[in-house]
Amino acid sequence: MHIDVSIQVDEKAESSAESFVPPENVDQLIEAVHDLLINKHLEVSKVRPFFWSMVETYIDRFDVYPFDVVKALFYYLESADYPPDEMRSLVKKLEECYDQEHGESMHKSTKLVCSDDGLDGEIKELRESIKYASMVGELEEELEEDA
Repeated sequence: MHIDVSIQVDEKAESSAESFVPPENVDQLIEAVHDLLINKHLEVSKVRPFFWSMVETYIDRFDVYPFDVVKALFYYLESADYPPDEMRSLVKKLEECYDQEHGESMHKSTKLVCSDDGLDGEIKELRESIKYASMVGELEEELEEDA
């Protein structure tokens, strides 16, 4: 009886292998994957590696992600109600990566702060010059009227 069961399994495997028709184009592949996701009871633990593998293959082939990564990140954060701890961790990691890649902090450096202070000083001097020029103009008008 054990032999019969194994024969039946083998016959089922052969019949399903014979009935499998691979998709002929991307549209058929999309339809097949969509139908599997919608109609079958699949485990996330088995589906996730499949999609990650597909993303990696796509990147290897086209040197670009198959979706807008920033949009996907914000979609994820929005759907999770912008979790504060996760967002802090993400910002910290981004800052660390930026520092490592560019050799400087993402925050204003002291050099920029000093140059901003110098710019503020120049603007102040310019304002005072304009104010002085307008006062001189008013004085000249008054002198001309008196004369």
